[in-house]
Amino acid sequence: MNALSNKAFLLYFISNTFALLGLWIQKIGVGWLTWEITGSTFWTSFVTLALMAPAGIIGPLFAVYAENWNMRTASIILKILMLLVGVIIWFLQFLDLHTLFSLAFLSIVQGLLSACYHPVRLVFVSVVVPRNLISSAVGLNSASFNGSRVIGPAFAGVSIALFSLESTFLIAVLAYIPLIPVLMYMPLRKREKSSDNNDKFLKRFIEGGKVALNTPIIVKGLFIVFISAFFVRGMLEIQPTIAGEILNQGSLGLSLITATAGLGALSASIWIGLRKNNNIKMETKLVLMLILGLIMSSIIGCISDMYLMALAFIIVGFSTTVVGIGTQTIIQMEVEDLYRARVLTWWSSISFGSLTVGGILLGFVGEYIPLNIGMIIMPILGFIIFKLVVKLHFKNNFI
Repeated sequence: MNALSNKAFLLYFISNTFALLGLWIQKIGVGWLTWEITGSTFWTSFVTLALMAPAGIIGPLFAVYAENWNMRTASIILKILMLLVGVIIWFLQFLDLHTLFSLAFLSIVQGLLSACYHPVRLVFVSVVVPRNLISSAVGLNSASFNGSRVIGPAFAGVSIALFSLESTFLIAVLAYIPLIPVLMYMPLRKREKSSDNNDKFLKRFIEGGKVALNTPIIVKGLFIVFISAFFVRGMLEIQPTIAGEILNQGSLGLSLITATAGLGALSASIWIGLRKNNNIKMETKLVLMLILGLIMSSIIGCISDMYLMALAFIIVGFSTTVVGIGTQTIIQMEVEDLYRARVLTWWSSISFGSLTVGGILLGFVGEYIPLNIGMIIMPILGFIIFKLVVKLHFKNNFI
């Protein structure tokens, strides 16, 4: 039995998929508009990744407070605020007033809201379904996220090409709306909260890190996430730059490579979500997927044909998603309710923080050397670092 058998989760799954669809449409639209305005590899990377940077930098700080938040209230407020930011992005495009500053500022604001929402989102699944369905729910929730990566970018590219960015941003706004009434009325189960709300912030913050560091399987998972995010996923997040600089393609080319990466991610998340006993020997699969992702990322740097690159992105999307879902599932299963938000947000901090720094670094390098050269070098460097740490720190006893 999987989590879709739970009616509350099924309703949340459908409406949340629409909201995530809007997020990806908006993200691709903002990235493409930045490339059109600036033609800069660095600034396109910066604006595109600004949506995720705050979650990586300040996510754990919000998690300390989020453990005692009302999950329903927090979700509703944050989603409404994110909807309003989308409305502003659409309205400025309607007036043709967007600049690099407006795009960067609004992306950062949306990123800050996402940073607040991350600990809520990561914990929310655990208050919708019973414990025996958590593993499946995590996988299917990720399928929702990655499914939007298939449809959203493809739809955004076609919409931009056939209609306009204004229409694209408006569709993104409308996609946010169905989730809000679902959040208002869906039943949630009770969860354990901290019995002492007066604990000092720093103490609670450090406790989350200690729980992670004192659990060997979580430490290994976080290390794998770091290598995957910094040296592989950062490349996935600057695809508007790749489409414009390496492939010399318009919005349709952008939609193809982003959608195929999402197709690989969707396949991986559905595979994990529908499997039984996902936590058995998961760390072995994660290492294999990490190495596959590093190899294919380096190969992508050697490709200039749009269709070959799209095929390679399917494999990269699959491997990085297995790493992401697998490590998140391990934490969900290993950590008690009391610490889940803090530990999960350390995961999201490492994941999103690393891909942000890796993506911006790759974009910066692309200002001075051909972008494809940087795309070849970074995964090779990641593989070397992974092998050295496994040998020196884990004494080759990693799996």
